[in-house]
Amino acid sequence: MRDELETIGVPVLLMLLLAATIGGFGLNTALFLHLQQWFALWPDAVWENITLLGDALASLALLGLLAFRHPQLLPTGLLAGLVATLLTRSLKPLLAMERPLAVLGQQVHVAGIELQTFSFPSGHTTAAFVVAGVYALVLQRGRLTALLYCAALLVGCSRIAVGAHWPMDVAAGAACGWFSAWVGWKLANHWRWPATSGGQQTLAGLFLLFALLLFWLDSGYPQAFWLQMAIAAASAGSCIAALRLRWRKPAPRPTP
Repeated sequence: MRDELETIGVPVLLMLLLAATIGGFGLNTALFLHLQQWFALWPDAVWENITLLGDALASLALLGLLAFRHPQLLPTGLLAGLVATLLTRSLKPLLAMERPLAVLGQQVHVAGIELQTFSFPSGHTTAAFVVAGVYALVLQRGRLTALLYCAALLVGCSRIAVGAHWPMDVAAGAACGWFSAWVGWKLANHWRWPATSGGQQTLAGLFLLFALLLFWLDSGYPQAFWLQMAIAAASAGSCIAALRLRWRKPAPRPTP
C-alpha cells in the first residue's frame, strides 16, 4: 500500500484546499446551481439510493458487511465514527451555516427530506468517506482504495443532487471522513481488547444491533427503502456469522 502521506494526507489536503477555494472565491452558489442541473440527468430515485449510503446508521451497517472475514473493520470503524461524529457535531452548530434551500428557496431542487440549517460540513459525505477509508486502510489494496474514494465522492455529489448541501460542505466532509478513518485505524492498531474473544463477540453484537436498527430507520429518502432493507439484512447476516464463528473458535488472547 502507498505510504500514509500519499494515501491519507494528500487527499485530505486537496479536499480542504478545494473547500477553501470554493468559499474564498464565493463559488458556492454558482457551482451548486450548475451541478444540480448536471445531476438532474439522473432521476431522483438514483440519487436517493446513493445518498442513503452516507446515512450514519447505514454507514455503520456497511462496516459490518465483512465482519466475519475482517473483524478489524469493526473497532476501526467504531473509533473512526466517533472521531467523525465529534468533528461534525462540533462544527455544525459552531458555524451554523444555512443550507441551499434556506438561501435559494425555489431555485433548489429537493429530493427527499427538506433541510434548512447546519450545513457545514456534510455529515453524509463524512460518513461515506469514513466507510471508504476504513475499508481501504484495513484491506490495504491499492486499486480498491481508488474505487472506494470514487464511490464516497459519488455520495458527496448526491448531497448536492438532492439539494441538501453546498459543494464546500461536501469537500470539507470528504476531508473530515478520510482523516477520521485514518485516526480510527491508528487508534485501533493500539487497542488490544478487540483482539480478544470477548472483544470480537461484543463488537459483532454491537454492529448487529446497528444493522437491526436500520430496519426501522426513517432515512427521509423513501425511494431508497429497499436498498436500506438489503443493507440491513446483509449486515445482520454478516454479524451473526461473525458471532457464530467467534463463539465456536475463540480468538487467542493478545500477548502482553
